[in-house]
Amino acid sequence: MVRRFTRSLAGMIVIGSLLALSLQSAFADQRDFTLTNGSAITIANLYVGPVDSSDWGSDILGRDVLDSGESVDIVFDGDSAGDCAYDIMVRGQGGEEGYLYKVDLCSVSLVTFS
Repeated sequence: MVRRFTRSLAGMIVIGSLLALSLQSAFADQRDFTLTNGSAITIANLYVGPVDSSDWGSDILGRDVLDSGESVDIVFDGDSAGDCAYDIMVRGQGGEEGYLYKVDLCSVSLVTFS
C-alpha cells in the first residue's frame, strides 16, 4: 500500500509539473524574443518600440550590458496587445548605434545584431 501511494504521489507531481510548464507557455506573449549580440561591441542600451511611435521608451537592459556572443530574453508585459511590428535600437558602450525597423515580433523569436 505504501508503494502505491508513493507512485501515485510521484505521478501527481510529474503531471502537476507538466501542467505548470504548459500553462506558462500558454501565457507567454507571442512577441517575446531572444536578442543575440553577434557584433564585436558590447551593447549597453536596448530599446524596443512600436513602429508607429516616435518614443523609444526606457532602456530595457538598465544597468546590464550584453557582451559579444551573449543573448538576452525580452519578455513583453502585454501593454500593447495586438501590435506585432516593432523597431529595435541598440547602443554600444562607445556610442555606436544599430537599428532594425519593422520587425514582426509575432513571427520572429530570434533577433541578432551583427
